[in-house]
Amino acid sequence: MSAVNTTYKPYAPDAASDCLSARRCQTISRAEQTRVAANFASAETARTRWYEAAIAAYDERARRFHNLREEEEMLRMRRPLTPEQAYARFGLLLGTLPPAAIFSRALYTIGRGLDGDFFIFFAFCLAMNLLCALVGRRMGQALGRKTFADAHASWPMLSLKSVYAALLWGLATGAAGGAICFGFGALFGALCALAVALPAFLIFAPLHQSLTRGGMIDARHFWPVACGVTLTIATLILRVG
Repeated sequence: MSAVNTTYKPYAPDAASDCLSARRCQTISRAEQTRVAANFASAETARTRWYEAAIAAYDERARRFHNLREEEEMLRMRRPLTPEQAYARFGLLLGTLPPAAIFSRALYTIGRGLDGDFFIFFAFCLAMNLLCALVGRRMGQALGRKTFADAHASWPMLSLKSVYAALLWGLATGAAGGAICFGFGALFGALCALAVALPAFLIFAPLHQSLTRGGMIDARHFWPVACGVTLTIATLILRVG
């Protein structure tokens, strides 16, 4: 007879009732023991797991909604937007319209005296505007996912988050757009973007939170607010001076 195989052990499913019906040669590998135990899980274990899943779902529901009416309003939204989607679109608008107003004033005041170099200056402004739009959208998406994910933040905390988001968004977007001007324009671009981002985020964030239901905002409510904030800032830039 061959030596005993230490990787196998006797398989006795009736060991709990002291009735060993399995033959000594009937074996099961250690890798299969976990799978067999899962298939023969007790009813108490399955019931406990069901209760744990129900409690987790209830906690998640209580975290997202204050009451049943808020949940109903969220379910009735036609085109709901998550904070990540909403702030991505807001960052795109904020990185497009106010910089376009700044570049329009620069083209009107400086570009008239450039003569043949006007189109070169226009190309620089267009490239900076496109880069600001792309980086602004990317930064808004990241901030909506990490900073503004809490739908029930208090107003003081929301104000601090808005200032923090404005600093990050302004530094990243302005520096990226201004860096096209031979690198030294990054500092000037960051300062201009900070001046735009601070009031924009401080106005938009409270309006966004007041219109959200369970962390979602309807597109019908988002676009008027986002366009109103960015267009107001762009209009003020054109009218100043």
